[in-house]
Order: sequence, then structure tokens, then C-alpha cells
Amino acid sequence: MLKKILSIMAAVMLFVVAAGIYRFNFTNDDIYVVNDENNTNVMLTLFSFDTDDYWQIQLPDSKAKAPLTDLREYNGLHLATGKYQDGDEYGTVSLDYYKITPLNLGNVEDEMIFSAPFSVSNQGSGTFWYLGLFNLNTDSGEIGQIDTFFLGDRIKLDELKVDEPFDVTSSLYVSYFKHAQKQSMAEIPNEKVDQYIKVSIEGFQGKP
Repeated sequence: MLKKILSIMAAVMLFVVAAGIYRFNFTNDDIYVVNDENNTNVMLTLFSFDTDDYWQIQLPDSKAKAPLTDLREYNGLHLATGKYQDGDEYGTVSLDYYKITPLNLGNVEDEMIFSAPFSVSNQGSGTFWYLGLFNLNTDSGEIGQIDTFFLGDRIKLDELKVDEPFDVTSSLYVSYFKHAQKQSMAEIPNEKVDQYIKVSIEGFQGKP
């Protein structure tokens, strides 16, 4: 079983360094796929699980979920994306799969705990970024969402990594750029933020 988990982790890392899958055109904040093939099997491509079940992202402070159905490249990011609707609100969830980060947590015999950043955008102007904490069942391929941690609005992510890779009470290091006090939100954010986030099998620690 350990070999299976290691092979899944290797597949994820290999895919992270692979070339982009699609080419995209974009206008302002809209993204559309040039390739007209059917939706990509996200689970097969990222985790080598041939399943009809989607990886679903639970929206923070909502009962709505967004199934990840496409792999896209946009503005230098490699994204798994999906649509959601919550009452009158609808929008897009985009997960940066190049920053999937396995953690030294849980039962390594049958699960892989990992973190990945994702954004939520709707009809408004904001693009809200979060860290997600996930549990991959290495037998069934099912992914459960353990927790979320809010990072900011319209930030530019730089790096996500495990700060203490051999500590069972892991700490994540995330760096990103946010808008400085005198910046317009339409500008590229230029204020660097370095953040350390404690995480356990139950979730993120010290959330605001």
C-alpha cells in the first residue's frame, strides 16, 4: 500500500513539472478553451485514478460545491477549474494544481493528506484565494475536503511548501503578493507576504 501512495505522489509531482495541457485565449477575466474536446478527466490526469467521480471543492461559508472538470493554463497558472451555483450566485473555482503539496499527516497506508491553493470568483470583481486541506483515499480515489484557510483577494501566489517536512504537526510556508495600501486593486499586487500556517489532521490552526 505504501508503494501505491508513493506512486500516486510521484504521478502528481511528475504532472506538476510536465508541459501545459491546453492553450487558451482570454479577454479580461474571462477564460475559454480553444480545444473543443470533451472535459478532461481531472482525477485520471492528476492522480491516475480512472473514475467518473469528480474532485469537488466545498465553497467556504456555503453548502455549494464545485466539481473540477477542466484543466486550464491562464496567466502563468496551471488550473483545475469548475463551475458552481449557490442560489442566485454563480461563479468559478480554480485550483492551482502545480502547487499541490503532500503533508506528513494521517495514515500513510491508505490516505494522502495534501494542501493546494484555490480561488473563488463570482459575478463581482473579487477573486478570493484560499488554501484547501484535502484527504485522498488511495484505495477508492475519493477526495475529502478537511478545511480551508483564507489568504486574500486578488493576491498573486508565489510559493507553497512544507516548512517542517518531517514533523507530524506540519507547518506550511506560503508566500504571496498583496496590494499595498496605496495601490489600486486593478494594479498588480507588489507587497510581499510570508506566512507560516500550522496544520494538523483536523485542519488549519490559528485561523483568523
